[in-house]
Amino acid sequence: MKYVLSSWKMYPTVDQAHESFEAIQAGLHERAERGDVLPRVILCPPFLSLVPFASLVDRHLLALGAQNCHWEAEGPYTGEISARMLEGLVEYVLVGHSERRAAGETDEQVAKKVAAVAQHGLTPVLLVGEDDPGEDAILRSEEQLRQGLSGIDVGSQEVLVIYEPNWAIGTEETAPTSHVRRAVVHLKDVLADMGATEPTILYGGSVNDDNVDELAGLDVLDGVGAGRASLDAGQFLRLIDQVAEAM
Repeated sequence: MKYVLSSWKMYPTVDQAHESFEAIQAGLHERAERGDVLPRVILCPPFLSLVPFASLVDRHLLALGAQNCHWEAEGPYTGEISARMLEGLVEYVLVGHSERRAAGETDEQVAKKVAAVAQHGLTPVLLVGEDDPGEDAILRSEEQLRQGLSGIDVGSQEVLVIYEPNWAIGTEETAPTSHVRRAVVHLKDVLADMGATEPTILYGGSVNDDNVDELAGLDVLDGVGAGRASLDAGQFLRLIDQVAEAM
């Protein structure tokens, strides 16, 4: 395990986000001071919090990410944020989350966003995952992976992939570890076939401090992504501790 990623989605207000951020960063400082070896922690708050957080974050302990971006650098796209606007604020950008795909985002749009993120010197975090655990489920995830990365050279561009089976999102349990292992191994083979020298895949989908131990035992995984479980600073720090123990 190398990474713990947190997306706060559309939950905290600016004040709530600031309080959680301060508590998480303080907790990471305490752990670093006592010599703990920590995973790379990536925090993806709502856009409103990125500007203040960028001036407060200790980038040795915590990285910032955006939850989305537009594929154009600028233009008449009311309400959108471009990768160019995110330069200097974040290091990572989430692209292709299942909730955005469900709202109509296409594989072609996802690919253009990934390319835009890379073009502006940021690291794309591509989310892929099937809608149901059927026999051909992993092939749909492979299709999303290949199409999403079609506009970049994965041999030279760093990219993180989050495998997030849609049918596990919002439940109390993660997907069975046997399924996760099979999917991650397959997707890493696909990434290697595309030229990636160090394929990096995290698991997302109802990850919390109660079930992360089981995932941390999967040697094929490079980290986990948490959603609602990461809104509580104490719970998120416990999750980080559990991942750190497995490193």
